[in-house]
Amino acid sequence: MRTVRLAVLVLSLCTAAFAQPKPDIKVQPRPEHPTGPKQRCCVPVMVDATGKEIGDLIRWDDRMPAWPNYAWVRYELQGGDAVHLLAGADGFQPWTSLGGSAVVFQAADCSGDAFVNQMTTPTLSKRYGVVLPQGGPGPGPWAVTKAWLYVTGPFPSRVDGQPILWKAQWDFTNQCVPYPAPGLTFGGQQWGFWMKKVEDLYVKYKRPFWVP
Repeated sequence: MRTVRLAVLVLSLCTAAFAQPKPDIKVQPRPEHPTGPKQRCCVPVMVDATGKEIGDLIRWDDRMPAWPNYAWVRYELQGGDAVHLLAGADGFQPWTSLGGSAVVFQAADCSGDAFVNQMTTPTLSKRYGVVLPQGGPGPGPWAVTKAWLYVTGPFPSRVDGQPILWKAQWDFTNQCVPYPAPGLTFGGQQWGFWMKKVEDLYVKYKRPFWVP
């Protein structure tokens, strides 16, 4: 009799436990699009002394230990295309050889298009550009008074400047230097790019340049 009562008691307790109401568990549906903070990548920019933006910093130029603070900057042209230029605190750098007939002209006063034949490795941009410094009483870039930007057309092709008679070059003294008459003709094939003068960058930007 005692065993029957015990069995009835255990069965009653089990029935009561199952009869307890279950907690209401709400399952949140997964959103189709995350609503949390998005990870964003910030690109440093180079600006001038007034805070005017020059362009996005592409990378620091680590080729020469003597100039660790030069950097490549993306400079946007009117119309949307961009060129890659080399610059430091003192201003823009040519990033191609000057003198030695590296940049030559068909006019004795260096007017008209420039032929740049020392650009062995063009930049990864739709157009290529170089800056020709002009003026200054000293050899340093801080003394230069003008920075003439020359730019190719879109996706330029190399051309051979050998058959052309050149009348002047842009010298390492930061000026146009005419060749003695009748001019210069390359002794063999000399491949390069034609570039047009666009603007003086020091009219638009005030030195020193810096990266915030």
